[in-house]
Amino acid sequence: MREENAWKRRGFGFVFVGCVAAVVPACGSEPERTPTWYRDIQPLVDRSCAACHDGSGVGRVNLRDAATARALAGTMAARVESGEMPPPALDPSCRPYAGAEKMYLGPDDRARFRAWADAGAPLGDPSEATTKPGAVAHIDDPDLVLEMPEAHEVTPDDDGNEYWCVVLDNPLATPAWIQAIEAVPGDPLVVHHIGLYRDAGHDAGAGYGVPPGTKGFSCRDPVLELDWQLLHAFAPGVGVMELPKDTGIRLDPGEQIVIQMHYYAPKSGALDRSAYRMRLATEAPAAEVFMDVFGPVPFTIPAGASQHVERSVITNEGPKATIYGLLPHMHLLGRSYDAWIEDDAGANACVARGDFDFHHQALYMFDEPIPWQPGQRFVTECTWDNSATGKGQTHFPPLDIAWGEGTNQEMCFMVAYLSRP
Repeated sequence: MREENAWKRRGFGFVFVGCVAAVVPACGSEPERTPTWYRDIQPLVDRSCAACHDGSGVGRVNLRDAATARALAGTMAARVESGEMPPPALDPSCRPYAGAEKMYLGPDDRARFRAWADAGAPLGDPSEATTKPGAVAHIDDPDLVLEMPEAHEVTPDDDGNEYWCVVLDNPLATPAWIQAIEAVPGDPLVVHHIGLYRDAGHDAGAGYGVPPGTKGFSCRDPVLELDWQLLHAFAPGVGVMELPKDTGIRLDPGEQIVIQMHYYAPKSGALDRSAYRMRLATEAPAAEVFMDVFGPVPFTIPAGASQHVERSVITNEGPKATIYGLLPHMHLLGRSYDAWIEDDAGANACVARGDFDFHHQALYMFDEPIPWQPGQRFVTECTWDNSATGKGQTHFPPLDIAWGEGTNQEMCFMVAYLSRP
């Protein structure tokens, strides 16, 4: 029954028309025009690829250059078809969210890359080129800036990755209410993603074995300290995160704030000094926004299982809650997630659905907040691949994997922004 319902929720099925299945053009319909660079592909690259691949970002290669894109047309098509690029993101057909057009490519757009490559990657007519995207919105006059106190020299491991944590100076003298947050990578060429946390125990680094008071330390993912509370997550393409009017996240004087940097670089030597800009409310808002988590605990993923599913169901036993956005979080073996709100009448409201990539995690802010009424159930369903050929597998042969915080363990949480009256 679970499998049947999962298929229904995802909207899969086959519709037959006339003489063939509806996965191909209907009988008598006109074939699509051959895609060209200027008319069809360049707008997709500008929209969904250039955040990383503009020659100055972590993706390095400049896919905005027509000659470069033509030379890589086959590679682009293959990586887009496989779902590797752009990296997996929340499906906006489940729940629209800010910046979805930059982070998600639908099936038709993915097929267009393949059709273009197979046709020889024609450039087409330059007069059909669309204008490039306008300037991205920023918090130009922030009320609060939290910045790494000094530049960090990136020193990647053999796999090209480095995770580095820094305890940021907290200048607040009175409580503040965050209404908008923007991550500002110091060197976009090496910044893969950023996490901003508050450490409730005021002992950042204890879980990584560093002496008390250490300002900067290596902190390979996943986060080992259970008392870190997520404030924001950044990946290329993520812009300003803005909460609805009259809501805010409380930040107090003396709170310990930690920035976790994930760098990806081919060699050592890059210098990065990233920061966060924030816009604050002028007075306490009507609703305090806080973080909560939804997901199955505990569980064990059997060795060799290629599609292991776990589910959690949490009933709202309190007053109405409002959900503004969330970050789906799994570890290396995580493959997909599905979350929805259901009630006794059988109504379902999709909250989050998508494939998962441990190396590309982002916080998604919904276009419209989701009401979670008393008595309704928040359901989270997650899938892992613990087979020998699964991406991210580190055990050969595979072992049973238990829930836990460690890299060699697994979890699945919907880390959500929400408020209650």
